[in-house]
Amino acid sequence: MRSAFMLLSLVSCSLFSVSAWAELQAGTQSQGGGRPATTRREERQRKEVQPGATQGAILTDVTDAQPKFNMDYFVGEWTFESNMSESPLGAGGPTSGSETIRNVLDGRFWDISIKGEGPEGPFTGKGIITYQDSFAGQSYMRYEITRGIALLKSGNLGCDLGGTCSLYFETPPFEHNGSRIQLKGRYYLTSPFSYRVTTEIAVDKGEYRNWGTTWYTKNEKAKPAAIK
Repeated sequence: MRSAFMLLSLVSCSLFSVSAWAELQAGTQSQGGGRPATTRREERQRKEVQPGATQGAILTDVTDAQPKFNMDYFVGEWTFESNMSESPLGAGGPTSGSETIRNVLDGRFWDISIKGEGPEGPFTGKGIITYQDSFAGQSYMRYEITRGIALLKSGNLGCDLGGTCSLYFETPPFEHNGSRIQLKGRYYLTSPFSYRVTTEIAVDKGEYRNWGTTWYTKNEKAKPAAIK
């Protein structure tokens, strides 16, 4: 009987020691690198409705897929203004005009018609835009001939979670007026009815420099018919 009592006492002491050691370890982790318990204030903030939800906005998350860009954004009639610097491509100064973009066939191509006037007088232009969406991402190409200069612009495009889209472009090197020229730039699509294009120019393998910015404004009433 005495032996059984001693065995029971030994087991009770062991259980008490294990429990005390576990509590000590939990306290040590809480004071060290472990995550502390949630306070009442943090729990209340977690349950409260976020400001964006009360304003009717759609809340985004880092796991949300980025929206695809719709090239029909460009369909319509646009007026443009720019003030380009002097270069082998022509005299510098203010330039203005209009650009009409229409769908072609099934919407995979877009026709460009340009009318404008610059420091060297009036000019016209024609071009075509193509678009591709693949596993590598979205890309586009714009080929135009204006004032006797053929330009091939190509690059990637995309939109952020806020809906702001950008198109980046670069041209292959080409010759004009005895100079080797290359262009690169970016379309900033910040509004459904206006955007701007910044362009840099490199001459004879030199460093890129700012060539100018062109501002586009859409005529909301113009609805150019598609080319069938």
